[in-house]
Amino acid sequence: MKYNRHIQFFLRTITVTAILFITYAAHAQKDSITYNSTCANYKIQFNSTLFDSIQFPDAVIWNFGDPASGFYNHAMTQFPTHAFSSPGTYLVTLTVVTGGDSVKLQDNIQVITPVNYNFGPDIYLCANGDTTLTAPNVPGATYEWNDDSLTRAPTLLVTKTGVYTVMINGCAVTDSIGVYFSQQPKVELGDDHVLCAGEILSLNASSQNANYVWKLNGVVLPNDTLGQAPVIAPGGHYSVTVTVPGCGTFSDSVNITFSSLAAPPFSLGPDTLLCPKQVYTLTASVAGATAYNWSTGARDSSIQITNPGVYWAFVTVNNQCEVVDSAEVDYRGDQNLDFHDTAICKGTTLVLNADFGTGVYNWTADPPQRNDQNQTGQSTYYVYEAGEYKVVATVGTCVYTDSLHVSFNDSLYADIGKDTLLCAGEEYILHANTNANIYTWQDGSTVAYYNVTAAGTYTLIAQNGCGTDTVSVKIDTHHCECELILPNAFTPNGDGLNETFRPLHPCNISNFTIRIFNRYGEPVFESADPTHGWDGTFRGTRAESGTYVWMASYTNIDSQQKAFKKGFVILIR
Repeated sequence: MKYNRHIQFFLRTITVTAILFITYAAHAQKDSITYNSTCANYKIQFNSTLFDSIQFPDAVIWNFGDPASGFYNHAMTQFPTHAFSSPGTYLVTLTVVTGGDSVKLQDNIQVITPVNYNFGPDIYLCANGDTTLTAPNVPGATYEWNDDSLTRAPTLLVTKTGVYTVMINGCAVTDSIGVYFSQQPKVELGDDHVLCAGEILSLNASSQNANYVWKLNGVVLPNDTLGQAPVIAPGGHYSVTVTVPGCGTFSDSVNITFSSLAAPPFSLGPDTLLCPKQVYTLTASVAGATAYNWSTGARDSSIQITNPGVYWAFVTVNNQCEVVDSAEVDYRGDQNLDFHDTAICKGTTLVLNADFGTGVYNWTADPPQRNDQNQTGQSTYYVYEAGEYKVVATVGTCVYTDSLHVSFNDSLYADIGKDTLLCAGEEYILHANTNANIYTWQDGSTVAYYNVTAAGTYTLIAQNGCGTDTVSVKIDTHHCECELILPNAFTPNGDGLNETFRPLHPCNISNFTIRIFNRYGEPVFESADPTHGWDGTFRGTRAESGTYVWMASYTNIDSQQKAFKKGFVILIR
């Protein structure tokens, strides 16, 4: 890459609130850098366990040890991504500045080319079976399969449906494979039947992951390719072939014909939802009934239901033909109401609603409320005081209970500061000072702070039991009279052009300090004189080409305001 040494490169400076002295905290030794891959040409997501304890650092500096990536060799966000264009070993460095202290972590990452591998076609198996997947054998490699097992070998025993792949030395191979387990079907079309004229029936052979071929009197029914097939007069000999990949082929047949006797009305009633442990009676009432055949095997006109399921009955009419119907019975779970502890504002009323339908509702309060509230018998209840509240709702034979704690807020307050004027390029953080339970910034974020990067109006919507409040501040920027500007590159090669790195336009400042760090976090230069720049040497020898981090602090003599800035500079030989 060629550079015109007569052109000055500028890097936008960013204000940070950080103490610039680098020290190394003891707890850094137990923290680590984490990453989700080691593949070349893959955007690797970086993180660190350090951010579990330092959630809002003053400054974050990542150096990926990849000078070939140029500007992208550094990042200043907590969770960056970086793609290494070629395999190799890279020293990744993380420097975190917070509260007057700095922590540096390093890790050597071995970036590799993904193993080109083909697992072959997807595998289909019957339930309770298993299969073994085999990855390429790389001597000395570490293996990590994407399932929930702890298998670290090149082979994996698979016993459940999923899509599988494997990482070798932290980099996923180029292929994945699906393994699908199916239940072995039970194809039972039932007994032969003679239906009354006009009766409707569907034959059911539904199975998991199956393909179906239906036939009537030996002729394929081309439109019936699903698990069910309707029976149409005059009927005949129905057969079905069910093929389940991995399990095999299954078949059954049945004879369904029709009588000339018209079908009388017959219904088992609507589908029913029952309370837990409730016993329910299904009755098959048909005029002229002479026999009953239930799905349970019962032969009486009614059955007692104690378990969920789909129940059907064939009823013989006048010993000539049959009518059929079915009903689904389900049970309501032992669920609670969905009350949550909450807070309301003094002087307001909270309405609790426990409506499960017509029933009896018994409310209790601790401490007790006024007499007209203690036993309302209604599904709604009005809360006027703080305390513990409970309801027992009896709906038919179902009983539901729930409780909650209600507290009071005296008021709602929210503050994010005053309107502020910033120098162009400065960072500014708004803090949500509020007793709200819920607060939302103008962009929808819900964290306790907001990082301002541009001029504009910033708004916080705060809410608690007392109501909702909205507060706003206006942030403006201007070109400060004393804005420190440094180049983003210099060429200390002896040609007399751009030989040193220093402020280009030193303004009316005092208490100036600047420190420059290499990619390992080591200080290579510092100065308290804005006219004295870095000549590109370190410990008496020429520093290597690459990107360096600088941090500067100074005081604006005119406004007596202190400023902190940081940025990057590229040393070019």
